[in-house]
Amino acid sequence: MKPEELQKKLSELNRATLHDFIIDLYIKYPDLSNEIETLVLFNDPPALKKAITKRIQSVKRGRKFIDYWASSGFASDLRSIVNDIENGLLISSPKDAFELADKFLLTSDSVMNRVDDSNGAIGGVYFDAVFLWLEAAKAWGDTSIDWIDRVDQLYKKNDYGVLDSLLPNSNILLSEDQLKQLAWRYEGELRQVQKKQVAKDSSNYELITKKVALRSVAKALKDPFLYERAVLIDSAEPNELQKKDIIVEYIACKQFDNALEWLNTDWDSRFEWERLELLEQVYEQNGDKQQLRETRELIFQRDPSYHHFIRYLETLDENEQKIVRQKAIERAQQEGNIITSADLLLQLGETECAQQMLVSRHQELADCYYESLALLVKQFEKEACLLAATACYRALLLDILKRGNSKAYTHAARYYKKLQALSDEIQDFRPLIGHAEFIDQLKNDHGRKTSFWKRV
Repeated sequence: MKPEELQKKLSELNRATLHDFIIDLYIKYPDLSNEIETLVLFNDPPALKKAITKRIQSVKRGRKFIDYWASSGFASDLRSIVNDIENGLLISSPKDAFELADKFLLTSDSVMNRVDDSNGAIGGVYFDAVFLWLEAAKAWGDTSIDWIDRVDQLYKKNDYGVLDSLLPNSNILLSEDQLKQLAWRYEGELRQVQKKQVAKDSSNYELITKKVALRSVAKALKDPFLYERAVLIDSAEPNELQKKDIIVEYIACKQFDNALEWLNTDWDSRFEWERLELLEQVYEQNGDKQQLRETRELIFQRDPSYHHFIRYLETLDENEQKIVRQKAIERAQQEGNIITSADLLLQLGETECAQQMLVSRHQELADCYYESLALLVKQFEKEACLLAATACYRALLLDILKRGNSKAYTHAARYYKKLQALSDEIQDFRPLIGHAEFIDQLKNDHGRKTSFWKRV
């Protein structure tokens, strides 16, 4: 039943029936007790606060280790607490909502110390709860509280990094002047740490923490110049990753000239792709059509995929598009990654060219990623390119058998049957070997893999 239909049906039930059903759920399913209690207390903020406080205290007192398999369920329980605070108290009683959000965030260390959060689900709840904390503080708006200090105190309890969303989004709560005060505080602390480092009286961790804090406040201020200063304060010659971070901030704030200054410095050749992508962003946003065209051409030359071809084509007039299209087809037929080239030709409607190219270079299929090849063969089948599909299925089958991946023998058997079906429709296999010869080679090389042959 669809949610809309369910909602309509529920509206038709009488109150007593729903009442009895909820009581029955409450008795039979203890796991739902918190949700049901919270629901019935939505019109009683003090009682609701008390109930949610007990749930938070239970989380804080917990000592049982939460393994990977139980982490998603535990994360769901935590998220229900956050949702209940937001839905039940944020509007009606923001002070209570803030106090509960604050209590909840302060459980992060004890929780993260006893969970396997490899999937990030639990940390994600705390990450999101930070926004509730900020929104509730803003809605409460108690001017007697030093909110700069409260933000700073919470940030310093971020040992597990699950509160990383606090400082970059602190502009939800703090004014521009308050953010500048916070930035001044962190910059001062950062310089003090630098002095201590000279005296070898502090750790790199302390330095990194202060730098991250200053950069995060710069994001909240939308001040890329401060962000740049935070990076350069102890790195006069930043590496390419640091350059990228600075450039991203300048682009986000539409300071394109400053971004270009960094992009036009010397870059390690290993990061040329990242540099070109950032250049494309700058030229697209600042409206420099000529530079955008040249950059997209360079990107397409490095990665002649259909996506980058279309992006490049957008910058050309109609006559240029025809010339570039023909050149792209000729190039795809002769060189480049066989998967990328085949996909480009297929996307451009050059199905026969794609088939001829692939079968003439079919030996290269052995080096292709399995997943990419599995997607490509579906495209060839859709276009009725039977010879190309045969080459792909042979490569997929051989990949499984050569690796001896017995768990995938069901797929291998399916490919074998596909090849048999295709062989009935193909008159000439050249330049591939015929179907019978391929099967003979298969039996000769992999005849002992009995668990595969049983499946065919």
